[in-house]
Amino acid sequence: MILSKLNGQDDFSYYPAAIQRAIQWLKTNDVMAMEPGKVEIEGADMYANISDITTKAEAKAEAHDKYLDLFYWPEAGERIGVAPRTGRETISEAHPEKDKINYATVEEETVLTVYPGDFIVLFPWDIHRPGLIMDSEPATFRKVVMKIALKLL
Repeated sequence: MILSKLNGQDDFSYYPAAIQRAIQWLKTNDVMAMEPGKVEIEGADMYANISDITTKAEAKAEAHDKYLDLFYWPEAGERIGVAPRTGRETISEAHPEKDKINYATVEEETVLTVYPGDFIVLFPWDIHRPGLIMDSEPATFRKVVMKIALKLL
């Protein structure tokens, strides 16, 4: 997992090249002006899902095998649970066609708070539970989830 600020740092050269390209795309595109939906960047190997989400009290834990997720919050923040994928988790649903595994139980979950301008990179070994309420009430805001195929790393 990588947690950083998009506009708080200028040198991302130590990240893998595919992650650098994703960050560069975020820095040079106004995601707030875009319509929600899927934006292909490098075909099926790298794309952005731009959506207006509403945070919630509970969310399903999930992980992916073929893609890593780069989440970016341009205007607001949320809480996100993160846990190591150990193999001891209980799978509740598996959707290989969507590259998504949901978990009923996870161990050693840490709940992070992310703020506007933050991004987080989640690898296949990072189970995550995104979209959790930050304060006491749900909030609706723009969020970008970039999908980067592992074969690009």
